[in-house]
Amino acid sequence: MSAYRMTTHSVTGTTPNLAMLGHEVLIPATLIAQPPDEPSKPVTPYVTTFRSTIREVHHRICQNTGAVAKTQKNYFDKYVRGSPFHVDQLVWLYWPRPLLRQQKRKLQRL
Repeated sequence: MSAYRMTTHSVTGTTPNLAMLGHEVLIPATLIAQPPDEPSKPVTPYVTTFRSTIREVHHRICQNTGAVAKTQKNYFDKYVRGSPFHVDQLVWLYWPRPLLRQQKRKLQRL
């Protein structure tokens, strides 16, 4: 797990250590949940730089994730075709007859 947490993710462009902890960790660490935002201003310089680092990393992750999602959407949209039907066009409706032995039609696939 330590090796995974130190590896840069292809989508986010950052390591899980940097995304969760705000700095790189070279030893195995326990999972740390992100604390809720506090309305008070921190007075310790470490806490101030830690918060700004975390905000900057999460902003970068959002940008990279959005870029990858846009790329995947472009690849998907290449092969999507529109509906071949037009407004007021006559079409055939496929309505299969239920099997004779089947008395209840509620489970019949339409």
